[in-house]
Amino acid sequence: MRRIKFISMLLVGAFIATSTVVAQQNAKPLTNQDVISMVKSALPDSVILSAIKASDTDFDISSTGLIALKKAAVSAKVMEAMLDAVGNKKNASPSTAPAAAGASNAAPAASSAPAAVAPAGQPSVLSLQGSTKVSLAAEPTQIIQTKAKPTSLSSLAADQALAEALNVGTQAAQMALMKSGSMMGNSVVSSGSSVLSNILSHRPKQTKVTYVWALSGGSSPANPGGNPPTFEVNYAGIPGVNADQFEPVIVKLADTPQANYRLVGATEAATTAEQSAQQDWPIYSSFTEDRIAAKVQKLGSGHAQITPSASLGAGEYAIALRPVDKSKKFSGEDVGKNQGEGLLFNYAWPFSVK
Repeated sequence: MRRIKFISMLLVGAFIATSTVVAQQNAKPLTNQDVISMVKSALPDSVILSAIKASDTDFDISSTGLIALKKAAVSAKVMEAMLDAVGNKKNASPSTAPAAAGASNAAPAASSAPAAVAPAGQPSVLSLQGSTKVSLAAEPTQIIQTKAKPTSLSSLAADQALAEALNVGTQAAQMALMKSGSMMGNSVVSSGSSVLSNILSHRPKQTKVTYVWALSGGSSPANPGGNPPTFEVNYAGIPGVNADQFEPVIVKLADTPQANYRLVGATEAATTAEQSAQQDWPIYSSFTEDRIAAKVQKLGSGHAQITPSASLGAGEYAIALRPVDKSKKFSGEDVGKNQGEGLLFNYAWPFSVK
């Protein structure tokens, strides 16, 4: 038995050594499947995080990619590291390379900084810190349902049923729905979206529920620097979106004391709202959020700067994109599938003020 174990160890060692040489020779970027394979092989998060940090990467952080990672039991820490790796690659540019030897002492001109340009189909937010522009990471919201009325974000943050829905996840929420009949709702099943379960469609009619948009985590590592801070937002070129119908806003997030989430906003709507392909959901007409007074300077179509009208108090905030006309209607399907105009509404760029 010991001889067999010894031979097995030798074979494993040889396999690892060979794999390492091949990987070095091919120099292939680390992918989602590589991360999933490491998780399935029971490698600790610390090892996976080190591999991400030390490797070139080619991660898929689309809604589909993130869902697949979650289903494969990839931890939040590892997914955050993957998001950071993608963000770092996007932020890298020739302007950040070391200057030539003859010009090493030349001071960079603030006016030479390029304008913020969002990747195709994806908004971007930059924090302006002097002559430096620092990218804020976009975070997908999760849409949760609750019976509580959306009178204020603080009251929703104290809602026990909502806290449970945020904590327990999709399957447990559906089980609680069957057992108790409570409208705890469903946790997110894709970035910025949730799908009404078949259970709801077979329950007695309940015309309205409250949809709550929330960000996971209790705080954001992003610090905008100055106070009041200034942000540059680019949301041009999004397929299916008229950028002139939207504008950036700053909202204060509400912390949920019983769950590790921050509430962005909420609205009341029919239980079937997300299932409609028609533009018949006036989400923002009665939307509850803690919006901060701010000055918006339009730099172009889908390109603007936003600055709070006064210094911000300590707390959690986010940049969001909202329709200029509050009565604008959305397709529930776009919101549910996180596409088109739903893409703009379902994301936020959080930051902390200390």
